[in-house]
Amino acid sequence: MNFLFPAAFFLAVLIPAIIALYLQRPRQRLRVVPSLMLWQRVLEREPRRRFLGRLRRWLSLLLQLLIFLLLLLALARPDFFRPQSQRSTVIVLDLRSRMQAGNTFFDAIAAARQASAGAGPDEQIAILGAAGTPRIISPFSSDPIQLRQSLASLTPSDGGGSLDETLGLARDLLAGRPGATRLLVITDRPLPESTATPAPAAATQVILTGSPLDNAAILELAQAPLPASPQSAEVFVKIANFAAAPRDIEWELRLDGRTIDLQSQKLAPGEQRDFSSIVPAESLNSLTGFLEARLTSGDKFPVDDTARTWLPVQRRTPVLLISAGNPYLEGALKADPSIALEILTPDAWRASLAASFRVVVFDDWLPADLTLANLPASGVLFFGKVPGETGQPLPVADLTADPRSPLLWNVDFTTTRFANATPLPPAPAGWRATPAVTSASGPLVLALESPEGRRVVATAFPVAGSNFPLKAAFPLFISNTVHWLAAGPAALPNLRAGQVYLPAEGESVATTPGEKHDAWSTTPTLLDRVGFYERTDAHSSSWLSVNTADAAESDLRTATGSGGLLLSAARFAGFQLWQWLALAAATLILLEWWLHHRRMTE
Repeated sequence: MNFLFPAAFFLAVLIPAIIALYLQRPRQRLRVVPSLMLWQRVLEREPRRRFLGRLRRWLSLLLQLLIFLLLLLALARPDFFRPQSQRSTVIVLDLRSRMQAGNTFFDAIAAARQASAGAGPDEQIAILGAAGTPRIISPFSSDPIQLRQSLASLTPSDGGGSLDETLGLARDLLAGRPGATRLLVITDRPLPESTATPAPAAATQVILTGSPLDNAAILELAQAPLPASPQSAEVFVKIANFAAAPRDIEWELRLDGRTIDLQSQKLAPGEQRDFSSIVPAESLNSLTGFLEARLTSGDKFPVDDTARTWLPVQRRTPVLLISAGNPYLEGALKADPSIALEILTPDAWRASLAASFRVVVFDDWLPADLTLANLPASGVLFFGKVPGETGQPLPVADLTADPRSPLLWNVDFTTTRFANATPLPPAPAGWRATPAVTSASGPLVLALESPEGRRVVATAFPVAGSNFPLKAAFPLFISNTVHWLAAGPAALPNLRAGQVYLPAEGESVATTPGEKHDAWSTTPTLLDRVGFYERTDAHSSSWLSVNTADAAESDLRTATGSGGLLLSAARFAGFQLWQWLALAAATLILLEWWLHHRRMTE
C-alpha cells in the first residue's frame, strides 16, 4: 500500500498525549452535603479514578485511539493502486452513443473518477474521449480534483465509430513518457483483438460497463421524388429488432410534427426490414419539411428510436415568360397555383432579369446573342425555337413517349397531331440528353442537363404547331416541366452523428440542431448531436439531417459489463478509501457519544 501524504503520520506523536489526557486525574470539587450516605456510590468509584485505575474502563480509551488512527490514515490518503515508482496513465473513455443505454455511462464515469483519484506525485493521468474522433478531456495532470472536474459535465455523443484512432493517440502519448505506462479503456464491450494489442511498453486494462439489453432501432430513413410524380416523395425506412425474441414494432411518419402514416409489423430476433410510404405533393406544402420516422414504443436507448430527413419544401416558383402573346401558354402557367408568373414582351428582355426567376420560358423567340454556352443560371424552356437549330422542317411520324420521364407524368401524347416541327440541335459535349417524346425523325421534347446541374427543356414544335394546347394534358406538361426545371433546393444527403461537415465557400452551417441557433460556422464542424442543422448560402437555405443510423451502436446484446475491483469500488457510491476511513471515524465518534450518555464510557 502507498500513501499520498505520508507526512501525516508525524501526527502519531499525539497518541501519548491522548493517553495522558485520558489518564489525567480530574480536579476535585468540594461540596457540602447533609450526609455522606447519599454519596456512598460515588465514594466507591473514587479509587478507580486514581491514575492507572482509570484503565479499568478501557473501552473509552480504545475508541478514542481508534478514532484518531482512522483520521490519521484518512489524512495520509492510502492507495492500493498507487505505483511504487513514477507512472503515466491514459484513460480512454468511450463516448459513443451506445453508452447512453441504461446505466452504462453512469458506471463508466464512476469508474473514470475512481481511476483518476490515483493521480498524485507518483502518477500523471490524462483522459481522452472516444466518439468516432479523439477528444482530449484532460491533459496529463497529478491533480485528482482537476481530473474529476473535467469529467463532471461530460456527456456521450449521439454518434458511433471506432476506438482505433483514440487508442492510437493514447499509445502515442504514453510512448514518450518516463517510467511505467498504463492504458485504461472504459467501454461497454471487449476490444477486438487487433485493437486490444497494446504497445510493448504499456499495460492495457479494459473496464467493461453496462449489461446486455434488447433494443429496436431505425437504421435508415431516405426519400426520393416519385418518378411518375416529382412533386411527391417516396420514403424508405429500415427498422431492426435487436432482441432475443420476436417483437411487434409500431412506427409513425411525422411531417412538421403531424402524423401522416402509421405502420406496425412483427420482426424476428435480429431481423432488419425495409418499409416504404408515399408523401403526396399536397403534404409537402409545410413550413419546414422536417420528416421524422419514430418508434412509438420507447426503450432504454432512445437516441436510435427516431430518424430524420429533410424534404425540400414546395414554394411558389417564380417563372418569367417571354412572349409576344400566347393565351394557351399563359393559361397553362397560370393554372398551376405553385407558379408565380411574370410576362414580358421580347423587346423588354434583358439578360440580367433572369437572375430573379427560377425558370425562364422563351415562346417561339430567342435573343440574338443567346447560345447554350451562355444560358442564364435559371432553368430554361425553349418552346418552338432553340439555339443552334437548323430551321429545316421535320416530318413527324411514329410518335413514342417515355412514360418514365418526369415531364410526362399523367401526360398522353398518343393523340397529338403536329403541323410542323424543327429538328433539335445535338446536345453540347458533356451534357446529358434525355428524349421525352421522339418521332421517327428525331426527338420532339428533349431534356438536357449540364455537368454543373443546369437544366434545359427544348421542344421541336411551337405552341401553335400542334393540337397539344387544346388537350387537358397540356397544363400538366407545362407544370411538370417547370417543376423539373426549377428542381428546388436539392435534398442534402443524411449524415451520421459524429461526422465532420465541411461548408463550401460562401456557405455556413449552424453549430447546434434546431430552428434557433446561437452560432454559425464556416469551418469544418463536428455534428455530434442528432437533429436538423440549418445550412445557408447567398441564395438559399436548407437543412442537414443527422442521425445515429449505425447497427453496431444499436445492437446492445453484445454489452458485457464486468468491471472488476476498480469498477466495484467506483459503483459503491464512488467513494475513495480515505473517504471511507473518515466516515468510519465519524461513525465511531457518534458511537462514543452514545456510550458516554449511556454511562458505559467516560
